[in-house]
Amino acid sequence: KGHVYLELTERSPTGDSLAQARSMIWADTANQIVPQFERATGVVLGAGIKLLVHAKPTFSPQYGLSLVIDAIDPDYTLGDLEAKKREIRARLQREGLTELNRNLPAPWDFNGVLVIAPQGAAGLGDFQAEAERLQRWGLCRFIILHSRFQGEMAAAEVRQVMLKGLSTWPTLGLHQELPDAIVVIRGGGAVNDLAWLNDYEL
Repeated sequence: KGHVYLELTERSPTGDSLAQARSMIWADTANQIVPQFERATGVVLGAGIKLLVHAKPTFSPQYGLSLVIDAIDPDYTLGDLEAKKREIRARLQREGLTELNRNLPAPWDFNGVLVIAPQGAAGLGDFQAEAERLQRWGLCRFIILHSRFQGEMAAAEVRQVMLKGLSTWPTLGLHQELPDAIVVIRGGGAVNDLAWLNDYEL
């Protein structure tokens, strides 16, 4: 009926759940504040994002305590996503890791490329059309592996798939220990779809 139901969780710095509350945005309010929030942030209201909300506690004998939300602050969510990304970049710089890739010698030519993309990604079709032409003439070989790019374990899965591709590369008969390049492709989507990949390990 157009109502939006959420479960809000307060977490400790280590990610443990400290408190939970059921909440809702009634349809009339949701029709106003949800599109405004999504336009301002480029973020689709969904699991795993941080929100600053204005809410009124309500109690019913049947459903217990819940929060009725009537406003969401987009600046808070944008700030949180950006702060996490900046924190990861700063740590990589502190540890001297940001220049490692740039310091590798550039390949003389591209003979083998490892591609990682979600199944059915919008950008993968265009890429494959070009890749198949190169493969048909024996100019370059492309190995395509799939991973999901959204959800709490997405970054770990992308990393796992990448490491698996690198470890099996010497067995593929391409006469090279490592690919000349790794291409990561995703389709279009909201800003918070990419935020799943803001991960230090990845």
